[in-house]
Amino acid sequence: MSDDRRIIDDYVDRAGRHLTGPARDRAKAELGEHLSDAAEAGELTEALSRLGAPEEAAATFAELPAAPLARVEARFVAVLIDNLPLAGVTIALLVQGLARTVGQGGGFTLAFPPFVYVRVGDVCVSLLPLGCDTGAYDSAGPLYTLGVPLALAWSIVGLGLLEAWTGTTPGKRAMRLRVVTEAGLRIHPVTGIVRRLSLLLGPFAWLDWVPVVWGDRRRVLDRLVGTKVVAGETR
Repeated sequence: MSDDRRIIDDYVDRAGRHLTGPARDRAKAELGEHLSDAAEAGELTEALSRLGAPEEAAATFAELPAAPLARVEARFVAVLIDNLPLAGVTIALLVQGLARTVGQGGGFTLAFPPFVYVRVGDVCVSLLPLGCDTGAYDSAGPLYTLGVPLALAWSIVGLGLLEAWTGTTPGKRAMRLRVVTEAGLRIHPVTGIVRRLSLLLGPFAWLDWVPVVWGDRRRVLDRLVGTKVVAGETR
């Protein structure tokens, strides 16, 4: 393989890492063809200089910067599909709470997403004091101590990494949605996780969606980390 070919293949590969979905293959093909033509004309160095860093070239070939933001209702359906494990645990906690109330009397507290707190002896640790104050799941046993952490791990880490690697999730794929940076590029894994951390706030996670009230299609965390969910071709 010639030096020019190796340079082109390496550059195209690095540019492709910043793209997601069908746009990646199309952009890599177009970029490779463009650089091959430049190499044949003896202008490969100049072409690479014009394109800039691989990430800049990827932004030039990205198809999603101008894609329409996803409809709010489509995003909510995607959220429901993606968080089925968390919804399932919440429903199980509801059933358990109802059974305990019928059998022993009293009441119980329930929220979606569930309150997150940890008790170690007499010490309670929570992101929100309200979680410890309610003691909502003190009698829920493994359903809470194991079920909720596992469901949250999927909703935050699992889905966040999927978005970073593929640009989509099961729910987004079903609704033909994709998450990208403001430039239309693939998001970083850390970004994918951070944009989902509001779930740790229990029911207060819905505050992340407050902008929807005045017609904004981007959540608070979307704006903070520089991402957006768009209607785009999936694969």
